[in-house]
Amino acid sequence: MQRIVLVSGVLIALVVAVVAVLSQPPAAPPITPPALPGTPPVVPPVASGPMPSTPPGPFPAAGAPAKPVPPGGNETPLSKFDPLAAFPHTTQFAVRGVLLGSDWVTKRNQPNGRFLFGYIPALQQPMTGDHDLKQAQSALAMAQAAKFSGDKQQVAIASQVILTLLASTKIADDSNSRVPVQSSLVCNRVGFAAVVALAIYELPNASDKLIEEAERLCAFLRAQIRADGSVHYTDGASDNAAQIDPAGMNEYPGFALQALAMSNRFRPADWKKEAVKKGVTHYLAAFRAKPHPLMAATITPAAAELYFQTKLSDMATATFEMNDWLCSVQIPPTDRRCPQWAGGFRNAANGQSADTPPATAETGLYVQSLACAYHLTRVTADLTREGKYGPALTGAVNFLVGLQFLETNTRHFENAFRANMLIGAFYLSPLDGNLRIDATACAITGLLRFLSSGAESRQ
Repeated sequence: MQRIVLVSGVLIALVVAVVAVLSQPPAAPPITPPALPGTPPVVPPVASGPMPSTPPGPFPAAGAPAKPVPPGGNETPLSKFDPLAAFPHTTQFAVRGVLLGSDWVTKRNQPNGRFLFGYIPALQQPMTGDHDLKQAQSALAMAQAAKFSGDKQQVAIASQVILTLLASTKIADDSNSRVPVQSSLVCNRVGFAAVVALAIYELPNASDKLIEEAERLCAFLRAQIRADGSVHYTDGASDNAAQIDPAGMNEYPGFALQALAMSNRFRPADWKKEAVKKGVTHYLAAFRAKPHPLMAATITPAAAELYFQTKLSDMATATFEMNDWLCSVQIPPTDRRCPQWAGGFRNAANGQSADTPPATAETGLYVQSLACAYHLTRVTADLTREGKYGPALTGAVNFLVGLQFLETNTRHFENAFRANMLIGAFYLSPLDGNLRIDATACAITGLLRFLSSGAESRQ
């Protein structure tokens, strides 16, 4: 009898439990976070190990920020890459690099209207050495990234930083030009004015007032142009700029010519075309005498831009000559002395290629240069050089994106720290994991130029 009662009790308990379960409402389906349009399924992360010199898989890494694509009629360049899986792996890496990199730069914006200059992950502390020119390069990259993705927050940040940097200039007595107030010993005036102007021209839907300020900066640059086409980039009118700052010749004149070429696109003027033409011719001669990768990287965008505007054959000649040489100093995968640098570029000393690889904060500028040259081969139907620049550009992009902190190469850091401070940033070199805002900015600029060069569809 006791056994029958026990069995009956168990049966009653089971019935009650079943009824309770059936009476519960159905569970809500899991919520899936939005993803980049066309992004393929996330590949499970591999086991942790040393930082890879190449991207860890064929698809964008997990954690890539979702960027909504505006509806038809207001599409951004990003929408061209939907579905992303249809593009070559290098292009997928580049799109991921831009989105993660620009998200990292966005997070570095500070209340004072500037970006955090740099960070040392091993010490978990900011880097000293803030510099206005590098802030301007970051504003330029932010404006370009905002135009690519349509991100309104990035537009606002780029505008804020540009206005902050303009506060370091003043309108000259003639009221037609805007002059940087700091000495070139602190921040080169020519380079700073040129890059701030470029940032304004790249800003999506820049106001007429801002464009006018960029034109004032270009008026200052005009005053630095000499009769032979050279750009005087030191403060003293009688200075020998090449003696006072010899390294500056490889950087500041090129930025100035880029700004004038972009200015001519917005507000055409004969003096701008003539200044860029004579400037490119002058610095091509200087390049032939003492070639340097940074000179090629800064002069090329100006020469290519003027060619697209005017079809001047001299501009194509200069672009091709400098980038032929740039390809010759690219480190091939077969170089056993430094395999982790494959795709990067050697530095130059006294016009000769150096044996040791350089620091790579400027690698994005070299990518930009090759992308401009590749685009030009497509316009001029130079099939020989197209076949040469294509692989060189692919190798350079793969090297560059291999310097980005991702999920797979930051597992040895605490999760919140790596998510907030590391992922998306481009570190300085395969041997230097420190972060500087200009390294990520230059990477964004270079990758975006690659994504619009025609090489992004190259299989």
